Amino acid sequence: MRLTSGLALVCGALSLAACATTVRSQSYPALAEHPSPRRIAVAPFEIAGSLAEAETPASAESAAGFAAELVARQLAEQLAADGREVVAPEDVAQLLRAEAASPDDRTPARAARLVAERFGADAILLGTLHRFRERRGGAAGSLAPASVGFEVTLVAAPGGQKLWRGLFDETQAGLSENVLNVTRYPGAGTRWLTAEELSRWGAEEVASALP
Repeated sequence: MRLTSGLALVCGALSLAACATTVRSQSYPALAEHPSPRRIAVAPFEIAGSLAEAETPASAESAAGFAAELVARQLAEQLAADGREVVAPEDVAQLLRAEAASPDDRTPARAARLVAERFGADAILLGTLHRFRERRGGAAGSLAPASVGFEVTLVAAPGGQKLWRGLFDETQAGLSENVLNVTRYPGAGTRWLTAEELSRWGAEEVASALP
């Protein structure tokens, strides 16, 4: 009986870990009056602070830009896979570049109006990449795990009201650190993920959490 009870507790704990919230989110009052977005324009991600820890391409600046483009594209692909109509980041980027007479023109409200007029989008997803650190080592053994952090804000189009915010901030934890994390990651904790794999998982989690 004691063994059975112990196993039940462990299984229950593992189930809770598997259901743990990966994306910290916040909804805003305007969401209640806004229908679930039908077509979402994904804006190119901004880069926050220094991403000098990101590896390849050669320079930190190009690495940060590469990482930001990657995460925006992963999120757009995942939203499309979940059945949303999506305007790709490169199309949004082209529109914003063409229509912005100055940096002051690139406000969320203006971007929301532009994507509604040009693409028929009823929301725009604005993102900021805070961290994109590659693992040190291989899949079987890592000296330092991959770490990715980004946040997104869903803004109504054309009105510009803030609807929802989601934050993904994850550094892969090993089995030796916390056994309850083993089922959370792709591969169920059997290998160390690359930063690209970790960000793709983050994109999946954010897309699933989006209202």
